[in-house]
Amino acid sequence: DAAAAAAADESWRNHPAFWEKGEDGNAEDWFDENSDAFQALKALLQDDGDLTTKEKAEMQKQKGNGQLKYKMQKMYIRKAVEEYTLGIAVCADALNGVNNVVDVNGDDDVNDGSKSNDNVNDGERKEEKTEEEKEEERKEIRTVLSQLYNNRAFAALNLGNNKRCIEDAEKCLEIDATNIKAYFRAATACKNLFEYERCLKFCKRGLEVEKDAPELKSLKKIAKKRFEVEKAENEKRLEINRGSEVLAKTLTQTKKIKWGPPRLHTGQKLPEYDEQANEFAFFTLIVYPEFDQTDVIQQFRENDSFKAHLDVLFDPNGPPLPWDEKNEYDRSSVRLYYETNAVKPYEEEALALKIAEYAGGDVKETMMQSELELNLEAYRTDPRDRKFVALKSENWTLADVMKEKEYVVSGHPTLFCVVKGSAFEEKFLNGQWTY
Repeated sequence: DAAAAAAADESWRNHPAFWEKGEDGNAEDWFDENSDAFQALKALLQDDGDLTTKEKAEMQKQKGNGQLKYKMQKMYIRKAVEEYTLGIAVCADALNGVNNVVDVNGDDDVNDGSKSNDNVNDGERKEEKTEEEKEEERKEIRTVLSQLYNNRAFAALNLGNNKRCIEDAEKCLEIDATNIKAYFRAATACKNLFEYERCLKFCKRGLEVEKDAPELKSLKKIAKKRFEVEKAENEKRLEINRGSEVLAKTLTQTKKIKWGPPRLHTGQKLPEYDEQANEFAFFTLIVYPEFDQTDVIQQFRENDSFKAHLDVLFDPNGPPLPWDEKNEYDRSSVRLYYETNAVKPYEEEALALKIAEYAGGDVKETMMQSELELNLEAYRTDPRDRKFVALKSENWTLADVMKEKEYVVSGHPTLFCVVKGSAFEEKFLNGQWTY
């Protein structure tokens, strides 16, 4: 039943003799060819004197193919990998030192000098292999070896081990460059790894062998479309990176603006740059600390005066502020403050990276809360160094504030609005209000 099959599959997965964990912790486990158990199995197969190397390899191939009939369960796929790997090992050993003699009955027997031909039993006659016979033997072994690599690539693909699939498919193609299945399997594994350019290369190579191969043509179409999308996204990211470097340089060198990570929940808000006017427009937050309320000025241009924006915020003809029950906050009664040393500023290179990180074309992304906290640790300042400073004049521009020696933009410009001479203003300046 399903439970028994699952238990068997898990038992095979944890078998210490043949399987080792994937290198990155996520890849499918793979066969351990260096295990003592596998080496013992290989030795038994090699000692079988009744079969030629080719016959042994063919036998292992057929055993593996038989296991793959049940490829819906990983247990059988892993067993197929074992069979193919034994066949591959036997072929590799033979090709590294092909037998010097061949039995007239077809049996391979390495003459390693431990016995002479004089001791051969009657009825057995051993002859030195000719170069033609050796080359033919190599050719036959290499043919089976390519098939074993191709079949093991298929097994790896079914296990989800795409890197192993590609490796085996490439080994197959080194021997037999006309194997269409190997091209398709390697291309499929590349697609699974999101390596679309590499996938296209396998498809193109395969179609040069068989121009109408339907599976390769279909896969090539998919890979080409995804590669073009990926290429466009990469180009966009490169463009953003280049633009971010220019933006960071303009902010820090040309405009002399110091920029650091955000402290408020509003996060990182990047300015819009009007290249023609050589002017930035900033998301600017107006905080009313007495009531924990805020207003937002979406486009506060650096050369705008505070007076112009205060006239809009406290328009006498506008609706009353719902939280100002005593009607204390009006155009003539308010005073603006900015905070010095709120955070430590980014270096220009770090600022460029931050801009690139949060910029996505025309979209400006805010910083996640967890990222905000991580950034604050590195750029936190001593509270004793922070100070609220009153705006010297309402005719000042935002640029005037940002050029102040100890002013660092914390994610975006922030101003604090209180009523002049009020009891709360005294508490505010005495450090009895914090955020």
